[in-house]
Formats: sequence, structure tokens, C-alpha cells
Amino acid sequence: MPSGSVPRPSLLPLMSLRVLLWSLLAVCPLWLQAQLPPNQPEQDCFAALPVCQDIFVQTESYSGEGENPDEISGAHSCFLIGEQNSVWYVFTVQTSGSLCFTIMPVDTLDDYDWALFDLTGHNCADIETDPSLEVACNFTYNMGCQGHTGANSRTDCPDQNEPCLQVQAGRTYVLNISNFTSSNSGYTLDFSASSAQLYDDIPPEVTGLERHCQGATVTFSENILCATVDPGDFSFSGPGGPYTVAAVESQNCGAGGEFDNSFDLIVSPPYAQGGTYTVVLVGSVTDNCGNPALLSTGQVQLPPPPQASINTHAPQCEEGNQFGFGYPGPTAVSAYQWDFGDGNGSSLAAPIHRYQDFGSRQVQLVIRDVFGCQDTASTQVDVLPGPRALFSAPAAVCQQDTFTLLNEVAPQGGAAVTQYSWYLADGTRYDNVWSPQHQFDQPGQYRVLLEAFNTLGCRDTFSRVLTVWPLATVDFLPEAEVCIGDSAQLINLSAMPGGFPNDSIVDWWWDFGDSTGAGALLAPIHLYDTAGAWPVTLTVETNRGCRDSLTLDQIIHQPPPPMVVDTPVCWGRKAFLQGLPEPGGLTHWYADPTDTLPILVRAVLHTEPVVFPDTFYAEVISEMGCVSPRVPVYARHHPLTEGELILPNEPLRFPDPLLTPELVTTLDLRRFAWNFGDGQTDSVAQPTHRYAYPARYEVQLLATDVHGCPHRWSSTVVVQQHAFVAVPSAFSPNGDGFNDELFVAAGDLAQFRLAVYRRDGREVFAATQPDFRWNGTSAQGHPLPPGVYVYRVSGLDHTGNPLDQVGTITLLR
Repeated sequence: MPSGSVPRPSLLPLMSLRVLLWSLLAVCPLWLQAQLPPNQPEQDCFAALPVCQDIFVQTESYSGEGENPDEISGAHSCFLIGEQNSVWYVFTVQTSGSLCFTIMPVDTLDDYDWALFDLTGHNCADIETDPSLEVACNFTYNMGCQGHTGANSRTDCPDQNEPCLQVQAGRTYVLNISNFTSSNSGYTLDFSASSAQLYDDIPPEVTGLERHCQGATVTFSENILCATVDPGDFSFSGPGGPYTVAAVESQNCGAGGEFDNSFDLIVSPPYAQGGTYTVVLVGSVTDNCGNPALLSTGQVQLPPPPQASINTHAPQCEEGNQFGFGYPGPTAVSAYQWDFGDGNGSSLAAPIHRYQDFGSRQVQLVIRDVFGCQDTASTQVDVLPGPRALFSAPAAVCQQDTFTLLNEVAPQGGAAVTQYSWYLADGTRYDNVWSPQHQFDQPGQYRVLLEAFNTLGCRDTFSRVLTVWPLATVDFLPEAEVCIGDSAQLINLSAMPGGFPNDSIVDWWWDFGDSTGAGALLAPIHLYDTAGAWPVTLTVETNRGCRDSLTLDQIIHQPPPPMVVDTPVCWGRKAFLQGLPEPGGLTHWYADPTDTLPILVRAVLHTEPVVFPDTFYAEVISEMGCVSPRVPVYARHHPLTEGELILPNEPLRFPDPLLTPELVTTLDLRRFAWNFGDGQTDSVAQPTHRYAYPARYEVQLLATDVHGCPHRWSSTVVVQQHAFVAVPSAFSPNGDGFNDELFVAAGDLAQFRLAVYRRDGREVFAATQPDFRWNGTSAQGHPLPPGVYVYRVSGLDHTGNPLDQVGTITLLR
């Protein structure tokens, strides 16, 4: 929860109460006020309103959430459903102190919420993903206090108000205010209780110059008040001048807004050539807080005006012609207007157009660039004639019957036919087959298309629709679960498909699959003497003479044995044996294959804890009373604990008592829990551990195998102390407070002596206690010269073992 927030009620009651409040307010006549239009600039964080005064009076509420409606994530904020009908405010603290503010709805029943973010060193996009930016938030529904909410330390309505915040100079904050009730009434935002100064006193400046069709676009570092901008505030000069700034326009100001940060300079006369142009801010324009902009001079590179052109096209044939028009020129185009010369046009950048007859056409293109500049170009396109395609075919055929397509293609315009192809609606294609034969697998209306080409490479097509009479939908119902020795009844369900009311079934006959059959019986009864799947075939004929057959299996049932699941369990746990019957069947369990009375009748058998393997037997009795074979089911356990935890036989000794235990086992282990006996643990498969104190330790391993079964191992390791002395390689007794003295690190010593010698062998220093400190002076207290000295350490450890160590020390000044 962000700092300064209070606990929230659960989402379901909160949302339910808010839905009820919404429904009650929906008929309120106070909402007859007009809301502000959606997507006001300040409804997005990056265009937040600067705080330039203590009190903001907003008489009309905001609607929508701006161009970026998901700037606040419900996963990171107390705004559980994000911002609603919101507006943003921004301020940079000028002097440190307390930040206190109150939001006071015009309609005291309105439910306003708020969230405050510290944006110092961040940008608006970080709010959605970084939960640490939210410093205070309140999403509580209106519980009274005239709907007042804010960071004001009010104690009479603590649930919908938060404590004031301490803020520091230089930090930037953004405040989001959301109207959950979506009413039309506004609010008053009051910062007057704050002791910190929040006002903006930074002057704006020109941050960008861009091309405009009629001059240039000037961008400021922040929003500029529309009322402070006029043409006399700017000068424009460059090739082809002199120029006068005739007008200044902006999107927000033109729509009735109060401010904008981008303004278009309209110059007179219009510039006519590319080059470098100079724009100078010469007048006083101010930001929302009254700070005048810094006067500045800038240059913008303006390209030449747009030049229209059209890509060229070779002649195309009348049939299937497609002209892909495009603009190959250098101008960056934002709008296109095509006239294809046949009464049709397009506004696409690269339209594709098809002409309905041959001939020549004049195509015209008007282009406009991003600033509204335009130019016009035209070109001619030619469409050539093609051959005449024609064929004949039967008007109707039966489904799956073979028929012939008779080719009647003829040349036209003196160009011989060179190629032809057939395209059928079922996806079939025949190339250069004069009169192909074909059949359709499904009934219905099918279009057949013939495509022909002539010596000019032009083509023509001809198509006809063929009717394919349906076959009957052959269907019958075998009897379910017929036991051996029982008769099976077969029911004819054949019918005609929909959409063919004049077609009907006139005859049918049966083949039972065992060398016997029957005539036109709707529900014949037949006796089979062997279990299995018998292929029964029903053949049906329609009044159109179309025949079709269907073969289905009549099952003579002896139920299959149960599907056995006898997954092994960990040793000492109960086994859950499953004998899954076919649908509708019952599983009977037996302790012996010869028993006649079951020990249990259900699909799952819960055994006693499995210590030794055991065998049970299961069979299925179907709903028809048929009995399946009896099958064995095994109660088993997974492998038992085996292997050895190997630790060093010899004691570990300081200064580096490192333990690397080794587990030798064939088990497939997945999880490990090591206890090294000194309060330290690890969870890796092959750990290493360094002991801090000498002692005897019991090392334990609890591991879980791939089946989830636990296994335990333990062993003992001994850690003993060992004498040591660590001597630095250099020191610098120069009085700078860093490395001015020589001292050593030692352990487990009963006797100790260190002596330092000059290179001529003369002793210059000696110590008999390991906690000595030497400042590089002689016995007479004189500083020794820089150089390399030899030391020797001798002594005994607590077990009487001798220590003899020789090395060099560099003395630096």
C-alpha cells in the first residue's frame, strides 16, 4: 500500500455500493450541465495542468481518460479500475514544506478519487509499471463530508481523506483527479493549506521548428496561453523573401482551448523553394503561470513544394485488367485523390482499379503533403480486347456422378486462342483439357468457369452454374450394448437433405455383414452368434435414381475389462487402485481370482498402507449385465531409501574448514534439504559449506525423489583449529592515516615471535605478541628508509606443533 494511504474496503462491496450510487444519481437533474468534450490535453499526464495558484475552480467535469486511458494500472494503485473521467495537474516544489490539498465537488453526492505520484527523475510512462511512484491515493466512495477528499489530515472523514505530505524543493509531482460517478458537475481544488511553495516560475523556451505548408511550426517546452500569441510575436526570413507572418494558428487554440505548445506560422507570400529559413521569437508570449518565453532564433529546413507524378503502365487486357496506380515522386504525401477517367476515383496511396471495357483513359492524381500543399499530374492507360470463351454442360447431374464439359471457345479480333483452363467451384482445375470429365462430391449449385487466352496474352472467361442432385443422407441406428446371444434391432434413419423439396427416398435394402441381408424393412431384427463389430450396410435410392450407402458397426458386446491405474506410492502410504469401467458399468474388486463375492463395488479401491506388494483383481459388469474378463491390479511402492552420505574421514582444519558432502545413490532425487549441524542449511544437490567454529557436527540430508517420496541420510564430520599467521606484503608509514602501521592476523598460537631484518641481516624490529603494531621506526625511534625488509615468524600452536614462516615486507614512504 502506498505511503499515506488508508486500508481500503474489499473490491466487491466497494464496487456494489458505487454501482448503486451510480443508479441513484443517473436521474439527478443537476447533471443537466454540459461536460467538457473528451480528450482535453490535460487529461493525459504529459499535458498536465501546471499548478500556478492555490485554488482551481472547475465548473464542468471531464469526460473520458484522454488519449492515453491506461496511464494508471489497477495492479499497482488503489485505483482498482484505473482512472475515470480524469484530469492531471503537475507542479515542482519550489520550497520544502507540507503539501495539503482538498477536492470539493460541486455536487456533494459526486464521488471524486485521486492519486499523487512522485515523477522526479521519471516520466509519465513509468506510472503504469513502477508502483513506487505512487506516494498517496484515495479510492474510497463518497461517505459524507460533502464529498470532500484529499491529502488534508481531516479526522472527521478519515476513510476518504489522507494525511498531508511533507515535500522537498526540487521534486516534481503529478496529481490525477478522477470522477467515478461520471457526473457533469465539476469541483474546486484547494492547495491553500500547503506550507510548501508549488508555483511554476520557469520561463518557457522554443524547443523545435518544423516545416509547415504555409511557413513553419514552432514548438515550445511547455504550453503557452493562446491569448498571449499573435503574428507580431514572430519574424520569418529566407530564400525568396521578404516574408511577413500573416497569421498564427494552433489546433487547441482554434478549438477554443486556453493553451497549446505548438503553433503554425502562416507567412505571406507563400514560400516557393526549398532552403534554410530563419524564425525569430521577437514578442512576449507566456506560459500558464505567466512566465514570459525566452526570446530565441532558430532555423528550419523547408523542402521544395510537392510535385505530382504517376507511375507509367503498359497496356492491359480487358478481361481481369488491374492497374496499380502509385505516386513515385519525392514529396511526403498525406492525401491522394485519383480520377481514373471512367467516372471512378480513389483516395488510397496506391489504388488498384479495373476497367469494365477496353479503350484509352486519362488518369489524374492530386496529391497533398502533410502541410496541405497539393499538385496535379495525369497519364494515359490502354485496355486491349480478349478472346470469347464459351462451353456447354448438363443442366443437372447426380451427386458423385461423372459428366462432360463441352468446350466451345472461339477466337476474336484476329488473335488465335493459345491456352484455356477450367476452374470448378470445388477447387478443381484442368489446364488445356479440351472437354474434361468431372464429378461433384456434394449437392448444390456449382459454378464452372472457363478461362481462355489469345496471342496478345489477353483472356476471357465464361461460367455456368450446374445443379447437382443430392444423394439421400443415409443413416441408421445400430442397437447399443447387445450381449452375445441377444438379437440386435437396426433402425433406418435415412432422409433427404434440406433445400431439395422435390427429392425423396424410394427404396432401400440391408446387408448385415454376416452373409445375410433383408429388403425394405425400417427396423429389421437380426441375431449374431459371435461377439465383435459386424459391418452393417444400408443402401438407399432417391427418385432421381441417385444411390448411396452407409456402413456402421453393430457391436455384439462383451464389456472390456476395466482400465487399470495402479500407480506406485511411497512406502507406508495407501495405494489408490483404479479400475475404470466403460460408461455405465460397475467395477467389482476381488482378493482372489477365484472368489465369487466382491470385496468392493466401485471404481477406486483404497488399500492398507503398502509395506509389501499385493495383488487384487477387478472385473466390469455392464448395464446390460455382461461380464468382462477379470484382470489383476497391483499395489506397489516406489524404491526405498538406499545409498550413502559420504563425508571426510579426517577432520576439517582451519583456516579453511570446507565441507563438500557427496551422496552416492541410484535414486532420482529432485529436492534437497541439507542441515550442516551448525544452524546453516542449503537446498542444492551438491553443496559446499565452510564451518566457522571447531566442533563435531552431524550433517543431515532430507531429499525428495521424483515421485515425491522422502529419504533421509546422516553422517558426522569433525572440524579442528589450525595455527596460522597472515603478514601483509607492504605498508606506508607516511602519516596520511592510511596503512601507516604493520600488523598481522594470527590464530591458534601458544607462542609467537616476529622479527624484521635489514637486507644486511641486522634485526630492526621484533614482537612477541600477535596483536603488535609497528610504525616503521628503529629501536631508537628513527624512521627506517623505504625498501624491502625480510621477516621471520616462529612459534607453537596449542598442540605443540611448530610454526616457521619467512617472507618480505615493502616499506613505502
